[in-house]
Amino acid sequence: MTRTNKTNEKVKVLKDYFNTVPDTDKMHMLALFTGRRAKRQINSTLVRNWAIEASHIPAWLFEESYHVVGDLAETMALLMPQSDASSSKTLTEWIAEINALNDKTEERKKNG
Repeated sequence: MTRTNKTNEKVKVLKDYFNTVPDTDKMHMLALFTGRRAKRQINSTLVRNWAIEASHIPAWLFEESYHVVGDLAETMALLMPQSDASSSKTLTEWIAEINALNDKTEERKKNG
């Protein structure tokens, strides 16, 4: 993953991304950038609880960390166990998978 706080580098990463992905991925990314997202298939309370469980830390420590960081997604990214796993799925495939969660039970959503 590329991490930078330099605007020119961010623009280059975005340019490279948009030059290499299929048109459907470009459309989904633009929708995400402009705040046009599909209905949530999993609420944030469930995601938080699953992250607490997966991080193997007490709930109070997770909550304290969240209050310091101020963003749930960033808190989870910092506290979740590191993984070398990667995926070759496109953004379009990920969005389709997320949308398919709508009809699944809570347990199926949690376990994929």
